[in-house]
Amino acid sequence: MSYFKLAVAAVLAIVILGLASGLFYYRGNAISAEAEARQMRADRDTAIAVNKAQDEAIGRLKAAKEKSDLLAADLAEQVKISSQALVDAAAERRTLENENEDIRKFLALRIPDALRLRDDKAVGHR
Repeated sequence: MSYFKLAVAAVLAIVILGLASGLFYYRGNAISAEAEARQMRADRDTAIAVNKAQDEAIGRLKAAKEKSDLLAADLAEQVKISSQALVDAAAERRTLENENEDIRKFLALRIPDALRLRDDKAVGHR
């Protein structure tokens, strides 16, 4: 009978050791899962902060684009006005040149080199 008691004790010891090892295995998994959850929360918080910073940057870029668009529209209007003034001045010059012989002669005169502000030959003027 002593072998029987010894066998029962051995079986009990094996069962207890099996349960303890299972308990430790699941405890390790629980600790690992908690660490992963903490890391995921930290990653989430980082992602939220990055998204907020990117949203702010996008807002600044949109404001800059709107300002740039307004400036471009203003510049286009100024160019349009300037171009129209140039066309009007050229038309008036042509009209005066065609109607008045003295003006035609004056405009045909060569400008002295000392008075030239640029190289008229390079831009195609007389």
